[in-house]
Amino acid sequence: MRVSIFWFRRDLRLEDNKALYELITQKKNVVPIFIFDDSILNELPLDDPRVNFIYKTLLDINNRLQKQNTSLLVLKGNIEEVWKDLIQKYTIDSVFVNKDYEPYAITRDLKIAQLLLANGVEFRSFKDQVIFEESEVVKANGEPYTVFTPYKRKWLELYTPQAPKPPLSFENFLKKNQPFPTMEELGFTTSNIQIRDFNLKGVSTYAETRNYPNLDSTSYLGPHLRFGTISIRQI
Repeated sequence: MRVSIFWFRRDLRLEDNKALYELITQKKNVVPIFIFDDSILNELPLDDPRVNFIYKTLLDINNRLQKQNTSLLVLKGNIEEVWKDLIQKYTIDSVFVNKDYEPYAITRDLKIAQLLLANGVEFRSFKDQVIFEESEVVKANGEPYTVFTPYKRKWLELYTPQAPKPPLSFENFLKKNQPFPTMEELGFTTSNIQIRDFNLKGVSTYAETRNYPNLDSTSYLGPHLRFGTISIRQI
């Protein structure tokens, strides 16, 4: 069976997810996956709260997918070796991702793209994590801004609000119940630190309350933006 893979990374949501939406509108037998990367995990404490947050978010996604007779494939290991195994296990037409801009991610994606292309697999990445990429808000001569205010003016001049994507259709997902690992099977334990849901109610008074750490008035958006549980367009 031929499949197309969507690779979750810093975009842990089913709503308003650019690459996922693009994939399901044109491909059948979509297999959504997430890979716990040993090169990152090996540097973390066993009860790392970020890993706990990612795990809980993935579990929520999987529970939603199971209601649609599909599921999330969660893997762990060396990224390159995991992809070599996937190439052996599946006949893969294409792999869709949302672009990640961190130095490690850029190197990783280049290596995986080369591996996939060498095996006849299309690799496509999309802008999803940001409103404008590094080369989109520049001076008239193409150079980057070095002063914030003119950059902000140009940013606002170029900005157009983007409508969120329509509700996700699950008809093109592969109908298969993939086993979901436990935290223990991933080599981690439950953290005492729980990342809270984001709350936008206090945003309107942020300027007045931000200097008072005794007030519970922040949005808690940081980790949600970091791991993409909410889209930048929605924000």
